[in-house]
Amino acid sequence: MKKLFFTLLFAVVLSAISASAQKIELEKVIIDKDNCTITRKSDGKTFNLYGRFKIDNDFYDFRVKIVDSDENIRVSLKDYTSDRCCEFNESDFYDVKVKIDDDFYDLRVKIDD
Repeated sequence: MKKLFFTLLFAVVLSAISASAQKIELEKVIIDKDNCTITRKSDGKTFNLYGRFKIDNDFYDFRVKIVDSDENIRVSLKDYTSDRCCEFNESDFYDVKVKIDDDFYDLRVKIDD
């Protein structure tokens, strides 16, 4: 009986660990929260998941849809440049360019306060 209990407990723990995986593979991008990176599948280019960004509707690295729920990632917008995961600062001196697009997007982003 003890063996069965511990086997079931072990299975539950392993499934919980798998469910909280830190690598999310979407149709066009791979988000790696452990390494705090996002990779474009089309060319394999990897970007940090923090830093400075610029909104550019013509020449962009990613198309994002801003959502209130069911997001792929949550980001915080800062008044300063940060190197903490998912913290971004809008700047003309950017690391990544994004296009805000509700119809054709690469990932869904929720902005935390």
